[in-house]
Amino acid sequence: MTEPVVVTGIGVISPLNPEGDTERFWTAIRVGEEGVLPVRSFDASSYPCKVAAEIPRDMLGAGGGGGAVMQMARIAFRRAIADADLTGKVDPKRTGLVLGTVLGGVVSGDRYLRGGALQDEEMKSLLRRYPMRAIAASLASSARIGGPVLTVSTACASGTDAIGIAFRKIRNGDLDAVVAGGVDAVSEFSFSGFSALNALTLSKVRPFSRNRSGIALGEGAAFLVLERENNAIARGACILGRIAGYGSALDATHLTAPHRDGRGLSSAITSAIRETGVEPDRIDYVNAHGTGTLYNDWMETRALRASLGPHAGAVPVSSIKAVLGHAFGAAGAMEAAVCLLAIRDGVVPPTANFEEADPGCDIDCVPNRERSVPVRVALSVSAGFGGQNGALVLAAR
Repeated sequence: MTEPVVVTGIGVISPLNPEGDTERFWTAIRVGEEGVLPVRSFDASSYPCKVAAEIPRDMLGAGGGGGAVMQMARIAFRRAIADADLTGKVDPKRTGLVLGTVLGGVVSGDRYLRGGALQDEEMKSLLRRYPMRAIAASLASSARIGGPVLTVSTACASGTDAIGIAFRKIRNGDLDAVVAGGVDAVSEFSFSGFSALNALTLSKVRPFSRNRSGIALGEGAAFLVLERENNAIARGACILGRIAGYGSALDATHLTAPHRDGRGLSSAITSAIRETGVEPDRIDYVNAHGTGTLYNDWMETRALRASLGPHAGAVPVSSIKAVLGHAFGAAGAMEAAVCLLAIRDGVVPPTANFEEADPGCDIDCVPNRERSVPVRVALSVSAGFGGQNGALVLAAR
């Protein structure tokens, strides 16, 4: 017998809410506040693109060390734990953590090591702190989580897959509670790679708009606290919504480019919806991957058409990457949080910066202004390099 899985806590830090206030994040998303600004964390003068969505480093503090990515993870993780009032309320051995990340702290560690400014023993200590698995281990230790602690790296689907894996752990009765989400930081390493691919916009991110010109890199962290419904009710937790379905599928087509017809993403979406037991036309809102690149937006439109049928042309679909940039492993977790907030308030956020309709993206992309819509069931989708695809269905309780 499967266990209903609910969400009792949300923690988010992004360029729109560098202090970690979730309501500030949601307000900024709803009004389409611009988070993509001139690059500050490194010298971008030699690159054609000079913008990214970054969190000011002086707002992250230095407590506990581990670099910017660790600080982002700590802030969002602690906010989620506090929002759920989880401390001391669950069995540590029946509680787990699943973290999604693309690069973790590897880039920061490499920069320090190449700088040659540290003594050997300091370097060894640093290396122990920066591997991807070290972020999850540090977070789990700080909250005395004694169950499984996992790190997932499935490209830009990492945050979505982390939540999906946590959902399955609880649904199958293995655990009572799991903190799940993702984190990644902007770095010159990733910036230079996307620049070489000519994937970065030179101005604004315009998902689904005919004159779109590419992505902007972003950063941050987001975590959800997932629990068995019976446990959450018994301890009097505030239930924000349910995780109702999860799907994952691989394109198996190309190292960087998605399959043109979106077959992997369509398969993930169909699997997630099928798990809920509802029909596709019951989806009230889709939070799109929506990177603002030509092939992604076309692919995603086709995948939604294949999965939702005629309903794909009627359901509101929006991308928050227009204002947040693409936060890699954190993106899917941020977008799942937005779906829960949309369900709570009956509002779907806009796709900001939209200027001109593209016949190849014949969907309702909620251009530029939020919309009041009763949302009972929302779909959040992610697609990543290597053809990694993940989809979550989130629902009102």
